[in-house]
Amino acid sequence: MNPIVPQASHGGSRTGSVHGGAPTEVYPASPVRARRRGAAVDLDGALSALARVVELGGELVEASHPRAMDPARAVLERAARRRSLAPDVTVVALLGSTGSGKSSLFNALTGTRAARTAMTRPTTTVPLAAIPVESDDAGTAELLDWLEVSDRVRTDPGGDSARALGPTTVLVDLPDVDSDATDHRVTATRLAGLVDVLVWVLDPEKYADAVVHHDFLAPMAEHAGVTLVVLNQADRLSDHDRSALMADLSRLLSGEGLAGVPVCLVSARSGEGVDGLRERIAAVAHARAARTDRLAADVRTVAQHLWADLGLTAPSGRIEQAAGAPPQLVAAAAHAAGVEQVVRAVAGSARRRAAASVGWLPVRWLARMRPDPIRLLHLGSRGTRPAGEGPDGSVHAPAPTSLPAPSGATAGGLRRAVHSLAVDRTRGLPARAAAEVIAASDDRAEALGDRLDTAIASTELEQHSDPKWWSIANAVQRLTSIAALAGGLWLAALVLMRHYLLLDVDAPRWGVVPWPTVLLLAGLAIGALAGLTGRWLAGAGAARRAARVRTRLEASVAEAVTANVVEPLEAQVGRWSELRDLLDSLR
Repeated sequence: MNPIVPQASHGGSRTGSVHGGAPTEVYPASPVRARRRGAAVDLDGALSALARVVELGGELVEASHPRAMDPARAVLERAARRRSLAPDVTVVALLGSTGSGKSSLFNALTGTRAARTAMTRPTTTVPLAAIPVESDDAGTAELLDWLEVSDRVRTDPGGDSARALGPTTVLVDLPDVDSDATDHRVTATRLAGLVDVLVWVLDPEKYADAVVHHDFLAPMAEHAGVTLVVLNQADRLSDHDRSALMADLSRLLSGEGLAGVPVCLVSARSGEGVDGLRERIAAVAHARAARTDRLAADVRTVAQHLWADLGLTAPSGRIEQAAGAPPQLVAAAAHAAGVEQVVRAVAGSARRRAAASVGWLPVRWLARMRPDPIRLLHLGSRGTRPAGEGPDGSVHAPAPTSLPAPSGATAGGLRRAVHSLAVDRTRGLPARAAAEVIAASDDRAEALGDRLDTAIASTELEQHSDPKWWSIANAVQRLTSIAALAGGLWLAALVLMRHYLLLDVDAPRWGVVPWPTVLLLAGLAIGALAGLTGRWLAGAGAARRAARVRTRLEASVAEAVTANVVEPLEAQVGRWSELRDLLDSLR
């Protein structure tokens, strides 16, 4: 018969002859395996981080990609359930292809004949569990109920095999992973995702079977810490074939990310290597870390899948949040909100009120005839109801202004500024996430007009008080007007007395000029001069008031832009950055 010769690929099964026995070979765990186990110690932290990933993913991802977080939710639910069930029990499953000898190895490890073996394949149609007599009946039974393993057998408490496996080890024989019966494959796949330790039983003919390697071993590379590989039927191999097959199998495992996974050479038929495998399984169970390692590996695996599905890349550093709205965005928003028009209206309103308050008294009515620019825009205390609490305790928004809508070019400039900010802030995100964040930011830009109008309407425009010197200037105007009026009436009385009463009354004089004339001319001249001076001073004050209002309006616009555009954008980017960092640490 031809010897079994290992081949370079593992696309199918291999055939060969049966040869004599040789000492058992075990490939020990490598530093890679040790690092994986060490990284899985903080399971509580990993599960907490995964829960936060699910929370963030529900907000960021599932609106456009429903059920994207379902695998992570399943891991959290599975971890919570497994940790609550028989925490001291370790469930070890034997998996493999048809003909690998799982059932025979199950019997050899447990020292029973519980698993049915026969030439007809497959022989294992439902999972079979071997339960130590010393185990907690209620806890172990509940655990196996959760695993849906109904066929169970008690190991012999007096047998050496049962004692060697330990009082906390439950060994499960699973159906074949490549069975023609669909329900067999489904059961094996389901339990492979639930048990604590995976023992893959391979045979010399199909040790490189694509179903096992491509569908199970490679996708579960993160589970190297809870995986053992057994090459069964060692009694069929010559010394040369043993070395060649073990070396080729280790090479295949290394290429699939399972470098250092222990590879044991056993023979269930002759018993060669069974004791060593049993001791290794017992050691894993005795350490009581398999359950934790298994769940931690599940977390790493689902994190790696999410990382790939979301298109994330290794971070070059955390994305720092911007400090408020950029100046160019505030400038575009101020232009679109009509800040310049409001500033001009404030200055014009201040000059109009000054002309009506400190201007020359005889012509003040002309100033009052002009409309107030602030009232035309429905701004200030005269034209709008400021935001705040109403008489009934209800909170109301300010009435809308009458500012004209921005032109198409102005509105387009604001949208471009918002879009540019979003593009800049999403440079560290994956393309799909960046597109979603930018689209949301563009939607907020479309709705920004009303927020800006509210900000303008809520800004204090200094319409409630006048400068103190206005009252003094107004008193001067009144005194000069009274003096001019008195002088004019005095002169009129003298004229009437001279023409109608024929009384020649000589008025008192200031030098050669009669006092009525002095009062009239001085009152008119001083009043006009005071009016001009007052209006000049009021114009300077109006410019200062307009500058203060401009600063206040720009601050209101910046606050509105920050609250309605920048902060939501930063919140989204921050959540994506946090999601990326969490997944990067978990994987």
